[in-house]
Amino acid sequence: MSADNFNRLRAKELVSMLPGIHLRELQRLLDATFNTTRYHVYNLERDGEVVCAKEGGYFRLFPVGFDARSMGLYSVLHNGTTRQVLRALVDRGPLANGSISDATGLPRSTVSEHVEALCKTDLVDRSAVLGGGALYHVRDPTRVRDALAFFERNLLAVAADSFADLWGF
Repeated sequence: MSADNFNRLRAKELVSMLPGIHLRELQRLLDATFNTTRYHVYNLERDGEVVCAKEGGYFRLFPVGFDARSMGLYSVLHNGTTRQVLRALVDRGPLANGSISDATGLPRSTVSEHVEALCKTDLVDRSAVLGGGALYHVRDPTRVRDALAFFERNLLAVAADSFADLWGF
């Protein structure tokens, strides 16, 4: 197998393992130039093997068959802090900002920022409570729990592969 084909196959594998990966992150994991990475992604997209979605100024890559709702979920999972907040909400049920902060060890301002982003993606709902506060809960906890498990398992596998490559195992 040529190096070109190997890189393309590896790119497709990484997109399948880490749906929503940024083009730059894929470049880093492939240890390739940006132009080489774009070339492979262009050909994978042209051949119907991956889907590119523009988010802000970035391109996120997904396996074929992902719907918009799944793209939104997997896009936010790439942020470790957002994953912490989601994990707390999934594991502990509806929580107030302060309770999420206590559960994650994150500052309340950071929790507020990430919870707001999750509310905008329709993954989390806000319910007003007496006294002016709010409770946050995950709309579909089973789906989010499954996605978190899939993503974290694959993130660990990719990290182990990178470590093995680094040390030549």
